Amino acid sequence: MIQRALFTFFFVLSCGAFAQVQGDLQESRDEAFRQAGYTPWVWGQSDCAHCSIYLVPVNEGLDSEPVMRFLTTLAVEKKQLMKIYGIHGQEYNLLAHMAVGILGRESQFFTSTRYLTKEAYPGLIRMAKILKAYAKGIEGGPSRSSRGPTQIKIVPERIAEAYGIKAEDLHIPERAAIATMGFLIEILEELKRRVVINDLQFVSSDNYVDYLPYLYFGSRKMLLNGNATPEKNIYVQDMKRYMSWVAVYEGPTDEEVSF
Repeated sequence: MIQRALFTFFFVLSCGAFAQVQGDLQESRDEAFRQAGYTPWVWGQSDCAHCSIYLVPVNEGLDSEPVMRFLTTLAVEKKQLMKIYGIHGQEYNLLAHMAVGILGRESQFFTSTRYLTKEAYPGLIRMAKILKAYAKGIEGGPSRSSRGPTQIKIVPERIAEAYGIKAEDLHIPERAAIATMGFLIEILEELKRRVVINDLQFVSSDNYVDYLPYLYFGSRKMLLNGNATPEKNIYVQDMKRYMSWVAVYEGPTDEEVSF
């Protein structure tokens, strides 16, 4: 509850200052967080395993209730998801940041016409895929339809068991955030295995953000063949641009928070 209240306060603080000069906004935002014991988080520059985080909008395109609920959930559920998966807190922070970028890339933060149409008429979309697969003679029919603002095809088993989330629930921001994190955590585990098994020497912790998306959007073959070019990939570049629309702050553990 303390985390949620703090996040709401800082969300309002940030959104209310979008009209300010960017430098002034960042300075006032950073100062507000420092007073509460939080500092800007940067991947690779912190090693805190259990620090709480906040993802704060720094672009007016994120000023909406669904986005706030998505961001709040990424922060509030960190402890539980770390427990379920045994992931280090710093890796969680990176994946949470990436989840925001994916939210922007896949649905323009809940607003794209394509996303809204798919969620409004899932049956028609499924029928269209079946007819297309039949016309092309694809055996076994079409693949599953992606659901939710981050376009997930299958809810991770551990997420389904722990939270009771189903594919048809993914339009709900909180459930979309949790399922997205579960999926990202699992494919990060896969990427680490692939680095060893497939000798992917070009992948390191420094560039997870460049190569993990290839597993997310289903281009494993390109990654494993060494043909991935993240600097030219539109998906990767869009995701990273949307990641810059939020500022991530790291601070005390839940037990240490006081405000």
